[in-house]
Amino acid sequence: MISLARLWAIMRKEFRHILRDGRLLFLVTISPAVMLTAFAYVFSFDLNPVRFVVYDQDRSLQSRNLSAALRHDRNLILLGEVKHYSDIRDGMVAGEIELGLVIPPGFGRDLQAGKQTSVQILADGTDAINASAQLSKLSARVNEWGKQYENRILPPPAELRAITLYNADVKSRYSMIPALLAIAMILPSMAVTLALTREKELGSFESLAATPVRATEYILGKLVPYIIFGQISAALAIAVSVFWFQVPMRGSYTTLAGMTFLYLWATLGISIFISNFISNQSTALRAVLLLFLVPSFFLTGLIVPIDERAKLVSFSLPATHFIAINRSVFLKGLGWESLGFHTIMLFGMGLFSTALTIVTFKKRV
Repeated sequence: MISLARLWAIMRKEFRHILRDGRLLFLVTISPAVMLTAFAYVFSFDLNPVRFVVYDQDRSLQSRNLSAALRHDRNLILLGEVKHYSDIRDGMVAGEIELGLVIPPGFGRDLQAGKQTSVQILADGTDAINASAQLSKLSARVNEWGKQYENRILPPPAELRAITLYNADVKSRYSMIPALLAIAMILPSMAVTLALTREKELGSFESLAATPVRATEYILGKLVPYIIFGQISAALAIAVSVFWFQVPMRGSYTTLAGMTFLYLWATLGISIFISNFISNQSTALRAVLLLFLVPSFFLTGLIVPIDERAKLVSFSLPATHFIAINRSVFLKGLGWESLGFHTIMLFGMGLFSTALTIVTFKKRV
């Protein structure tokens, strides 16, 4: 039988330990929100409005209409016109512009005559990824404007209309920030692993061996306080997501809180199990990083889709399920009934890891 008095004694000790250790308290409560904020900016693939200038060598009605059309695009910022070709290069060197649009002489005349014409776009290639996306954005807008001059006798057989559900503007932060919550919430697991291994390093674990505390009481006494503080840190991180980054929350906060509990139980349970076999903090830190943090970036669907050949490994990671849950709750508004598979997986991981820890726990130094 579990002694509630002994269980409460372990829990009370752990609560006091967390509250008295400022670094540990920060790691368990504040650091996930800080980490989420940093990662949200790092992994944001949304382009800022593109700053560009126009070098109009034609000065025709058509060239002025093109400049006016681009000026009214919210994703493009036309800083003005330049008088010389070299002014575009000078603007890029100074970091003031990203693109330059060059309209050649005879541009308007060729359009009026139905002839093929062209414009030139200059981009700053020092940032190849952004330059490619910026070129595509401005080129698409110019091509869209030029369709009015196309000579077509027959209309197209079908008109394609694309609609993006759940994220109409296809903003990457709406997808990435809920997913990054799974990465940020690994920090409480790191904290509990460091706390347990530190007891072994400092020798305080030796006094435990002389007490009547049982394995179940010790494990649950360690697990519960970190789950409670983990829920507090998750609430702060979710608040940052919703109020600072303006990620839409279409689901229930209650559902998300319940799912977060399961995720914390799974990750903390695995971390405590690992701590059974580790006696120093540096090794424990490396173990958590290798087991949770590194695979969670590449095998969970955070950045790239899950590889079919790695599904077994991917689904064995708690972050894989929590990422799917967060995106579904935030953007689709799904509830428990639609997330049964991921719920069962997290519940099973938490239950199995806790039970295995209790079975393998040995109260000796």
